[in-house]
Amino acid sequence: MSDQPFDQTQQPPVHGGASGEPRREHDARHTAEISGTYRAVVLVASTRAAAGTYPDKSGPTAVTLIREAGHECSDPVVVADGEPLRAELDHHLRGLPVAQRPDLLIVSGGTGLMPDDVTPELTREYLDRELPGVVHAIWDAGLRNTHTAVLSRGAVGVSGRTLVANLPGSRGGVKDGVGVILPLLDHVFQQLNGHRDAGHQAPSAADDRVDADAERTEPAAGYQPSGVQGDHPVDRAPSVVVTARVTDNRLDAAEVQAAAASRTTGAVVGFSGLVRDHDGGRPVTELDYTAHPTAQNVLLRVCEELAQEHTGVRIVAEHRTGRLRVGDSAMEVAVAASHRKRAFEVCDALVDRIKQRVPIWKEQHLGDGSKEWVNL
Repeated sequence: MSDQPFDQTQQPPVHGGASGEPRREHDARHTAEISGTYRAVVLVASTRAAAGTYPDKSGPTAVTLIREAGHECSDPVVVADGEPLRAELDHHLRGLPVAQRPDLLIVSGGTGLMPDDVTPELTREYLDRELPGVVHAIWDAGLRNTHTAVLSRGAVGVSGRTLVANLPGSRGGVKDGVGVILPLLDHVFQQLNGHRDAGHQAPSAADDRVDADAERTEPAAGYQPSGVQGDHPVDRAPSVVVTARVTDNRLDAAEVQAAAASRTTGAVVGFSGLVRDHDGGRPVTELDYTAHPTAQNVLLRVCEELAQEHTGVRIVAEHRTGRLRVGDSAMEVAVAASHRKRAFEVCDALVDRIKQRVPIWKEQHLGDGSKEWVNL
């Protein structure tokens, strides 16, 4: 079953050359924050993969996840451990003009205990400040799947205006790490650009006044409420289909909702279609989902239709295929908008259309050992 994302809706920030770099860099970062789009590079540190001994899968996995989240990312670059990796790090973090350096640099591989696993040591030569909390979060995500996740020695930190992260050289390790990093991008770059409101602040006198005002039951004379539907340009902007895919991979509601969100989001409404243990009064033990070859294209068209009918929303829709057990998620949908009513409306309509039109069928395994095919 196809697992390729449809993620061509957002335009990457325009990066300039050496002339006027500080200003152009600021403009590019500002554009990235507004649109939720960043520019990423993925390096794979593997002597064997670079020599063609085996095909690397971690790099393509990282690139796919980054693109699915709506960011710009070129194909992965595979290099040998040691000096070849150092040369790539030096190129992207020091050799390029500031405005052309990536926002995010992922290095997959070389984080273990083998003699040539030196990725963390080389990476730290370029970091201005490390982010140990992110490393711990990546360990925590990995431990949910394998007890060996803590053996990764990867470093995470900031080099100039680039967030650099070392991840294990496996598909699972990359999925765990990228899932932790992507939701942090807006916050990281807000802080790098000096936006103090991106962090926690001590209460001010103004905050005290807001708290006092919140106790009023009647609005002040002449008060006009803000935050109503359609009061910001983003509410009238074209909607975005961030991701629409059919996959045999496990679905994660938190990841889907994080992918839908951006700086302009005031509400994310999510739907999780879970496998229940009964149907029509009969016990169900598991389900097999089968998709027609056109299912992903139909899913994309359905999402695009809703995007054309409603402005100012970001849509993520994923449907799983294969054998699912009770409690597994078969479908994840998330719609982000400035206001909750629009997000609820579009999410409800989207789920209905997916169930009506996307050619996916399920075979139920019943408690008595029998099976039956049903539509969604």
